[in-house]
Amino acid sequence: MESAMATVLIVIFVVILAVPLIYLSTLKGEFIVSRSLAIGVAREQVFEKIKDFKSWPEWSPWLMHEPETRLEYSDAPNQQGGWYSWDGETVGAGRLTHLKFSDSNRIEQKIEFLRPFKSVSQVWWELEQLDDSNTLVRWNMSGSMPFLFRFMTKKIAEYVGKDYDTGLAMLRGVLEPGAEYPSFSFEGIVELPAQTALTIPFEGDLETMKTAMAEGFSKLGEFAAENQQLISGCPFTCYHEVDLQTIYFKCDMALPVKQEVTQSGFKQKHFPAGRYYKTSMKGSYQFLELAWYQAYSHLQMQKIKPQKKAASFEFYENDPNEVGHTNEIVTSIYVPVK
Repeated sequence: MESAMATVLIVIFVVILAVPLIYLSTLKGEFIVSRSLAIGVAREQVFEKIKDFKSWPEWSPWLMHEPETRLEYSDAPNQQGGWYSWDGETVGAGRLTHLKFSDSNRIEQKIEFLRPFKSVSQVWWELEQLDDSNTLVRWNMSGSMPFLFRFMTKKIAEYVGKDYDTGLAMLRGVLEPGAEYPSFSFEGIVELPAQTALTIPFEGDLETMKTAMAEGFSKLGEFAAENQQLISGCPFTCYHEVDLQTIYFKCDMALPVKQEVTQSGFKQKHFPAGRYYKTSMKGSYQFLELAWYQAYSHLQMQKIKPQKKAASFEFYENDPNEVGHTNEIVTSIYVPVK
């Protein structure tokens, strides 16, 4: 009887172990990522910047998360066979190597990840001269996930794509004077005080929200201009629900006030104090999607858990109409954390 029971337990254990392995075997581990951006300089200038690994800390979408990452370079990092390596507490460790240069229109590289898991992928850059002063830059990567991590393949491709979008925009900022580009700072855990605000609620998809926000904040701005003595801070959006699968948002456009305001035409709400991780972005609002992505990426790297059911905030620290360039617009993102 005991022998039969032991056999049954072994069979159950094997089945439990086999099911996820069988599932993983049905998934594709290969992925390809490609992102592009036009940069307003000649192709040779872009080519030389990308070749120079020592320039990468200026625009790397990963090293900004850990500026103190330990970097090492080969003797000639801007030549074929040249490399640079990184080793950080949060960004992991690895090496990127130049394999081949094709005139000034293609760079082939190999990227080796050592931590958090080991893998090797191919990276290549394609530079297309659009005219005398504009170059289309394509950043590509192909590879495969280790067998036990195949369930992450789709997500990894999406994450790398967002990082490439960020890196290309930052590269444009380094190369093209006057170009729009984002810059990020990760400011740590803060206590956000309680606030009372006049609000305009919204529910709907992204495109509808963009229109609603333009109209809503215009109305709030008009109220603020006429009642400056009542305003206690900068306008903000409180996101109560965000569904990235259906691209659905439920939020409040808000203007903080010092006291109860009657007959304003807006709903008045109280937002409680809380513990948040603050990320700031300087740059056009067109980069806000990347800012939110980088904010959550930073939390994941730091192993800080967000509170999924709590509201998050987006504060507009200055007036876009009062700055000299969109790169001077400041937005602060507050993600609720445990």
